[in-house]
Amino acid sequence: MKNNQKREIKMLEEVGDWAVSETLRQLKKYSGGELTLSKASQKLINQEFRLLKKVFLKSLSNSLFIADRALKGQNLNRKRVTYFNKKMGAYKKSVLSHYPPAANAWVLDGLVFSSQIAGLKKLAGFTNGDGHVIDVLNSASSVALGAENPWLAKMDRVESHLGIKDNICTAYHPGLRQGFALEQLARLHPNKKAHQSLAVHSETSGTVVDSIAIESVVSYAEKKSNHGMMRRVLAVDGTWAGGYGSAREGTGFGIDGQQKKKAGKNLWVDRCLPAPVKEQAEEFLRILNKKIDNNEAAGLYLEPDIVGDLGIVVVDAELLKKIVVIMKKNHLPIIADCVQQLGRTGSYWGENVGTILKDYPLLILTTAKSSSNGQPFGFTIMPREVADSAHALSQITTNQMNGPLLRALTVSKMLTNSKFQKWLKKKSDAMERIALEYGLRPGYVGLRGKHLNRGVYMGDNELVKLAQIALLVEDGILVGAVPEAIRYQPMLLEYSETNEKVAHTIFRKVKKIMNGEASIEVKKIYNRMRQVATGLARKNT
Repeated sequence: MKNNQKREIKMLEEVGDWAVSETLRQLKKYSGGELTLSKASQKLINQEFRLLKKVFLKSLSNSLFIADRALKGQNLNRKRVTYFNKKMGAYKKSVLSHYPPAANAWVLDGLVFSSQIAGLKKLAGFTNGDGHVIDVLNSASSVALGAENPWLAKMDRVESHLGIKDNICTAYHPGLRQGFALEQLARLHPNKKAHQSLAVHSETSGTVVDSIAIESVVSYAEKKSNHGMMRRVLAVDGTWAGGYGSAREGTGFGIDGQQKKKAGKNLWVDRCLPAPVKEQAEEFLRILNKKIDNNEAAGLYLEPDIVGDLGIVVVDAELLKKIVVIMKKNHLPIIADCVQQLGRTGSYWGENVGTILKDYPLLILTTAKSSSNGQPFGFTIMPREVADSAHALSQITTNQMNGPLLRALTVSKMLTNSKFQKWLKKKSDAMERIALEYGLRPGYVGLRGKHLNRGVYMGDNELVKLAQIALLVEDGILVGAVPEAIRYQPMLLEYSETNEKVAHTIFRKVKKIMNGEASIEVKKIYNRMRQVATGLARKNT
């Protein structure tokens, strides 16, 4: 093993061990010693932890091995696509025969995975190591710190040994675990003066917490206003804002359309704003001011650093500053959706939250599964005056105040560690340097995003599909797709060398595809997928 990998492992161990010990120290202090592990429990947990860490670190090495093979052009395997892997195709058919329609949100029309450790996913239907792919797709919203992360798994075991892991409490009967966790989560809010007047709602996903935030803001605006007309939360057109909660704002799944049919209009969110970029700043501010002047605005919903659904678009900092002035003047809340940028853009919440939005008095923050590294848990933090304005039933479900609370606190400590964030920044700088070697300059056209929340603009959705297929089949790298760009958000704990080799492979492939140099094999698979998609469309029609 190279010296820099040894140094990186040592750094990860220091950060992870510190995050675990600090969480347990604070828990013991909060509970007056009531929630403390016995010596026998500590011994069992530490034995399992050592084994899990060994497996996790082995996976990091395997990622480097695959990245090296990909860079050398030695990782071709067409069986990574369902059409050429009968066993994976059979698993896909089985899944679709039992699961509801929501399960049919396939990547590349049908990948089925059997396991995942760290940043590696193992595809079903393989009997050897060829089935492993490096995942730079799903890490952003879920397993940013790697699947089966040993430090986080350790915290799950701690909860079990303490007898606090199962659903023994609800919002009606909070226990020491809930009190401790919610107090600690509130301290993550950047406005340090507001910690004693913040409400924290923890739920299963960002879908629910976004809806809670949206409904609370609408209720707050109605109670503060002397006007009888309905106000809505303003959002950027084409982006996510809420979900399956009672706000019914999951436009990606057609729910927003159902709401319009039933009520004649969208009752909660008004997606009227353009992208928050420099080129559209004037139009953004014009619409924002008009909606406020007409008493139509309840608040603003915005991803404060990176707008993912628009193609990994960076929010213009100067525009955000002007937005803050306008919103503050009119005493309107800002909902900052940090789901896809959590820990990825310079801090826990993101660069702009820690600077421009830091002291905003009516700042609401939302997270999702990224806050617990893939477990069904997210939370929203909002000022008490906003939370208390909402109808109680809009803020309660069976899962409220439960979930992997100690895990989420440990995640937050790892992501806020300055040594860890400095390491991520170095990896980001290397990514930008490598992009320049392939003529992909940082900005709207080329390498998009910042830090480790990235996309690569290709200008055409069909080219994006070609790039996805080529990287999967020829290189064993799984990338996502956003409008006219590929989504490139690596697992944060990969070695620096792994990230650099993956970056070279992705940028090289993008350059080839954009130059019309896709291989014959990739074109065949692309045409096959198009034929299947066309056939399904005809069948459904």
